[in-house]
Amino acid sequence: MENSLTVEIDSEVQSIVPEFLENRKKDCLLINSLLEIDSFSEIRTLAHRMKGSGGSYGFDDISEIGEIMEEAALNEDTETIRNQILLLSCYLDRVTVVYV
Repeated sequence: MENSLTVEIDSEVQSIVPEFLENRKKDCLLINSLLEIDSFSEIRTLAHRMKGSGGSYGFDDISEIGEIMEEAALNEDTETIRNQILLLSCYLDRVTVVYV
C-alpha cells in the first residue's frame, strides 16, 4: 500500500477543501461516539451527507465510504461502520490534494 494518495481537485474550491477534509476527520470521532449509544439514524444522516458531498468536491472515495456506511447504519451493522470509519481515517491521513 502506498503512503500517500493524490487527488486532483478543481482550484475553484481550493478555499473550502481543507475545511471539508477537517470536518470528515471530526465525523470519524462523532460517528464513533454515536456508535457507543447506538444512534444509527444520526450515523445514517452523516453518512448520507458524506456520500453526497464527497463526489461534489472530487473525493469519490469519501462518497463510496459514505454509501457503505449509510447502508450499514440502516442495517445497524456496527462492525461495517467501524471498518468504514477506519478506512476513512486512513484515507484522510494519506490523501494529498493537488489543485488544477
